[in-house]
Amino acid sequence: MIVRDHLPWFRVWPQLSRQLVLLFVLDTTVAVLYVVGGATFLAVPSLPLGMVGSALSIFLAFRTSSAYDRWWEARALWGRLVNLSRTLARQALTLIPADHRNDQTRALQRRLVLLQICYVHALRCHLRQQMPFAELRQWLDAETIAQLRQQANVPAALLLMMAELLRDAHERHGLDPIMWAAIDRTLTDITDVQGGCERIKNTPMPKQYDYFPRLLVSFFCALLPFGLVEGLGLLTPIASSSLSLIFITLDRIGREIEQPFENTVQDTPMTSLSRTIEINLRQTLGERAPRELYPVSGFLY
Repeated sequence: MIVRDHLPWFRVWPQLSRQLVLLFVLDTTVAVLYVVGGATFLAVPSLPLGMVGSALSIFLAFRTSSAYDRWWEARALWGRLVNLSRTLARQALTLIPADHRNDQTRALQRRLVLLQICYVHALRCHLRQQMPFAELRQWLDAETIAQLRQQANVPAALLLMMAELLRDAHERHGLDPIMWAAIDRTLTDITDVQGGCERIKNTPMPKQYDYFPRLLVSFFCALLPFGLVEGLGLLTPIASSSLSLIFITLDRIGREIEQPFENTVQDTPMTSLSRTIEINLRQTLGERAPRELYPVSGFLY
């Protein structure tokens, strides 16, 4: 996620340069041929550029708004996951009866909290299509890691392990059915969060939203010099390129934020949020927590 006040030009320019350079060459060619070469037929002042530009602006604004809704929903889902993780840890440590003379109940509470830490890291890797086992190895034994390697959906498998722990707490350690249901409801809410993230990840924006805006923007920018050259002459390349920059940027913004789980600088900052959850839960257990992650060069991952 970008948290700096401005974007460095060296990051923006490579994404826009090729198309803008081609359009500038076209603009310059039209202007030179019209002014120097006398090719007056290139001027088409009757082009309804204002109407087309307005319609295209509305279309691009709608598309960008739709893409932002996806980005914001992803961030809201992870914000909910932070709260649910804290809730699960609190419930595990207060609702499951702990006999201080019996290390088994305390170990069960601790394992449930650690599995939730594993879950958030595994979900982050799952959404980014990465392998989570190197991170999970610090909390899980080799046998559990081997079992998880056989699973297509590691976060879902970890949720099942937590549910099995709750069943053991009920059967062996006297967890009240009402308390069991309360903690299980939290696990269900966590499952809903994962389902929402997977829906965003696996359901891209309709391809028409990607193809047609890009085609229409390119077509409109290519027409600009023909509609402006009669009034602006040799200044056409400056005016046309400036307008093209606006439309190309609007189109680019929508395409970059529509996929919030692709491990780019526009992403939901899942690495930072995972670390936040880990810090909170390990402190709940009374253990030493890792340091919080901070933005790097204005980017939070």
